[in-house]
Amino acid sequence: MTLQDLEPYYAKAEDKMGTTRTNGIPGLPGNNNFKVMYAGAKRLGYKGVHTGRMSINSQPRHGRDACWQMGFCFQGCKSGAKWSTLYTEIPAAEATGNLDLRSQAQVLQVQAGADGKVAGVLYADKDGNQQVQKARAVCVAGNSIETPRLLLNSANAQHPDGLANSSGQVGKNYMRHMTGSVYATFDRPVNMYRGTTMAGIVTDESINDPSRGFVGGYEMETLALGLPFMAAFLDPGAWGRGFAAAMDMYDHMAGMWLVGEDMPQETNAITLHGSEKDQFGLPVPNVHFDDHANDIAMRNHAFKQGSAIYEAAGALTTIETPPYPSTHNLGTCRMSEKASDGVCNGFGQTHDIGNLFISDGSQFTTGGAENPTLTIVTLAIRQADYMAEQMSKGAI
Repeated sequence: MTLQDLEPYYAKAEDKMGTTRTNGIPGLPGNNNFKVMYAGAKRLGYKGVHTGRMSINSQPRHGRDACWQMGFCFQGCKSGAKWSTLYTEIPAAEATGNLDLRSQAQVLQVQAGADGKVAGVLYADKDGNQQVQKARAVCVAGNSIETPRLLLNSANAQHPDGLANSSGQVGKNYMRHMTGSVYATFDRPVNMYRGTTMAGIVTDESINDPSRGFVGGYEMETLALGLPFMAAFLDPGAWGRGFAAAMDMYDHMAGMWLVGEDMPQETNAITLHGSEKDQFGLPVPNVHFDDHANDIAMRNHAFKQGSAIYEAAGALTTIETPPYPSTHNLGTCRMSEKASDGVCNGFGQTHDIGNLFISDGSQFTTGGAENPTLTIVTLAIRQADYMAEQMSKGAI
């Protein structure tokens, strides 16, 4: 697919989600954490520095209030300003009378018939009772770990290696974005946790410039963690005077998150565990990930530039924090033109089974240097239009 194919759907997604700096929606205000980043970045000559294009209301919209700037966004948006399927799309769908939402249920198997199509799903309801839901089409949206796990656990006589897996690519090329963080302490309070936590971005490094020693790009985004999370991730496993001294400077600290394109590798994969089972007796997923040399080179460059931003703003100290175990899970059921190279086509329709669709980030072939939600929603809207067209033609 091309950008031209996606542009009208990106526009629909931005309007649906209320993305700031699109459709005349103003950007969010910058908190102190952003102001520190902005000052340092501008002194280094960076140009793409602003509070981001975020799907968090900067003004009342669609019956939801604007961001109250309370901070601690990782605990969930208490004001309802942030777009979320939980309190935007699901209530709207329920209001149509066409949604039958069965919560606290777990799909155990996508059932495929001898005719080469899927016929529905076997699931355990909230009481643990197994039920079968027949379906004209099945969309799997468990993202990059649970989606391949479900397809692999749905193996049958016609599909001994799992559903949609004739290419052997189900579960392969797992990506989680290149990540890391830089924090810095200052001589005056920053109180980085106040305001919209991640409303701040430097985009200049997102270009592909191999002269930096790696391909692809990354972005720097403001980030503030609550104290317990910070204690766990600032310097994992650390203890003693140095660690305590850093934590004592929490209110004098500024922070940023580094996020960039990691290289897809076939050996980074989701497989079924050989012995561990869940409460329903199904193999749990085993996740394997190794950094690519390109990921390491990009992270080191990002650490250097992030520290330089804070030093330019007058930091007393800078702290480079290692990546989290996982972040934006992507890949594992990737799109491909040829059935031999991937799992689904450009509409998320699996090559092997015409009425089975992948509807999440596992479709991605690469991660890019950007948070993936907008693209996931964009692809979902495009997929829905395609499915409606195919159903009206009787193809599904």
